[in-house]
Order: sequence, then C-alpha cells, then structure tokens
Amino acid sequence: MLIKNAKLVDETVQDILIKDGVIEAVGKGLNDKEVIDIGENYLLPLLVDLNVQLTQFDKLDKDALKGGVGAVALIPKPCICDELSLEFVKNSNTLVDIYPLIGALKEEDRLSEIAILLKKGGLSIYTTSDINPYLLARVFEYAKMYSVPLHIEPSNKVFRDVGVMNEGEVSFKLGLGGISKLEEWAEVAKVIQYSQYYEVPVIFKAISTLKSLELISNCKLCFAEVSIHHLLLDDTACYGYNTLAKLSPPLREKEESLLSSLEKIDLLTSLHSPKSTVSKNLSFNEASFGIDSLSFYLPLLYTFLVEELNIPFSTVLNLASLAPAKFLNKRMGKVKEGYLAELVVFDPNSEFTLTTDSLYEGIIFRGTVRGVIKGGKWHSF
Repeated sequence: MLIKNAKLVDETVQDILIKDGVIEAVGKGLNDKEVIDIGENYLLPLLVDLNVQLTQFDKLDKDALKGGVGAVALIPKPCICDELSLEFVKNSNTLVDIYPLIGALKEEDRLSEIAILLKKGGLSIYTTSDINPYLLARVFEYAKMYSVPLHIEPSNKVFRDVGVMNEGEVSFKLGLGGISKLEEWAEVAKVIQYSQYYEVPVIFKAISTLKSLELISNCKLCFAEVSIHHLLLDDTACYGYNTLAKLSPPLREKEESLLSSLEKIDLLTSLHSPKSTVSKNLSFNEASFGIDSLSFYLPLLYTFLVEELNIPFSTVLNLASLAPAKFLNKRMGKVKEGYLAELVVFDPNSEFTLTTDSLYEGIIFRGTVRGVIKGGKWHSF
C-alpha cells in the first residue's frame, strides 16, 4: 500500500510505503500496486487512550476511529476480576485494539485473581488508591513480580460520599457538596511512597491539580495522565446545574489550569466514560459522573490545543499517541520507517458542530477524520 501526498506533522508532504502493516519507507518516488492519494491531508499516528471506560462494545469501533483512536486501555464497568470477564473482553470483535486493565479487587477486602489474569492477557492492574493499605501493598508486590506499571486513580470514597463537584466558590454558589483538592494531593503523595518503596512505576489516572503534577514530576517512577477536559475547562461549566460537566475527577477552578504545567504532563486521555441520557437527566447530586468524548477526540485536541493555543502538533501527538503506546509495548506514535502503520488521515480544513448533548455542544470543531489504516487495510469514512 502506498499513501501519496501525505502531510506529516512536520508539514512536509511525503509518500508512505506500507508493507505487512509496517511503514517501510517515507519519501518521494515510491511505487506500489495499491495507491491511495490523500491530497495533502495530514497522515498522523492513530491515538492511544489509556483511560477508556465502557459497559458495552458495540459502538467502540465507530466512535474510536471517528475520533482518531486506534488502541485503548479499557477500564470496564464492572471491573475485570475473573477469567470469564477477561475472556469476554478479549473475544470482543473490534477493529480497535483493546487492552484490558484488570481490577485489583474482587470484593472490598479480597484481591482478584491477579497472577492468573496477567498471565491470561491482562495489560496491567487498575485500582483506586483508597483500598485497604495492606491490600494496596500486595497489589504493588504483584506489579513488581510481573514487571507491569500500576494504573491508579487517586481518589478517596470518603470525599466522594459528600461531594459531587470541585469544592470552591462555584460549589458554594450552587449549594452543592464539594470534593476537596486535598483528596487528590493526599492520595498522590501516599501512592508515590508505595511506588518508591517497591520500585514500581505508577500511571496516575486523570490528574486534575497543579500540586499533584508537581509531586508526580519529582518521582522518576510516576507518570501523570491528564484529560483534555481538565486542560480546557473549569468548574464554571457546572453553572446551571449542568450535569454534563459532572466529571471524575471534578473540573477545578480557573486558577488550577493545568496548561501552565504542560511540560509536567506525560499522557493525555479523552476520559471517555459515556453515561446514558437517563443517568445524566437527574439532579446534579444524583446524576452520574462521566463524559462521552471518544468520537471527537482528535478534532478536540486539534481545535483547542493546536489551532487556538498554538501548541505544536508534534507535542500533542507525543502526549496522545507516542507516550501512551509505549505502555502498550506498541511501536506506534510516529509516521516513520519501522513503526506500525496504525495511521489516521485527518483533514484540517473541514469543520463540524456537535449537535448531541455534550459539554461541547454548539462549538465549531476544526478537522475531520477521513479514514484510517488499521490491520494493514484502508478504512474510509
């Protein structure tokens, strides 16, 4: 397969020769029997998202590929804590690569079948940070034994039992229970101590505060994942009791803008955790946490980070593709010889507006996915 007239992230226009699902050559004057001319649209590596929550898989391919995503680390609800649930995920017939994260606990005070599940194909171990301290230590021991990084959500259910959004001026005006930033700070600090003691890498899921980024950046074994929503939005989105802005972790105040510490962020995520309209059309206290964002992830990154904020496209792709792909042991994230041909054709000159219920409803997005190369085949939209 030969992709002609491909604009790369460095703005050069090249031809890309693909053989057996791998990029064989990048240059001019290349030849092949199968030729696809993409007319100087961007040819980019497919994105990798390590924080996707799903309860069903029927829309995953459509949403993920439309959003430029080719691989996901899955945090299924309910969690994967036995062989049956792991096999169900592994046998899902999707074009998008699914890497299941296994739940650390089978019950509140009982570990899941961690060793068996890792041997059977679990990517790594996922847990919240507020589990029993002894069991958390055991989880670290398993991670060390099997040489896998832990995926840990720094949260504490005690704070979540009383809070539904960020604790601050907005929550006070709305009369809603607040989730203090102290929750995240304390849990991050605790887990860093475990990480250093056991010498086990930790990927902190969806960090939302500047102090947490600072703490993590000072630990060589720890990595900070941040959602695009926590880069772009703040808790004022909750005004009007807008349940679409009810996310976990909560959107913080403007003064906590993580854009000022972009260099401390290791990974980006769409934080895709879709909830039904029924579960969102409730009072703010009763509504579910979550956002449906996978289907417009790449346009979201491009519109706001690249076009509006002038962040280099290469920087964004490093955070959303190259860096997370390393945790999957996949040689992807670059359009370069020897890398997997997991690619997306992206038209930066087109526009569209979201019309569905969304935090981004009515916003004009720049850029559309025109097709993807996945599994050695071309799939157009």
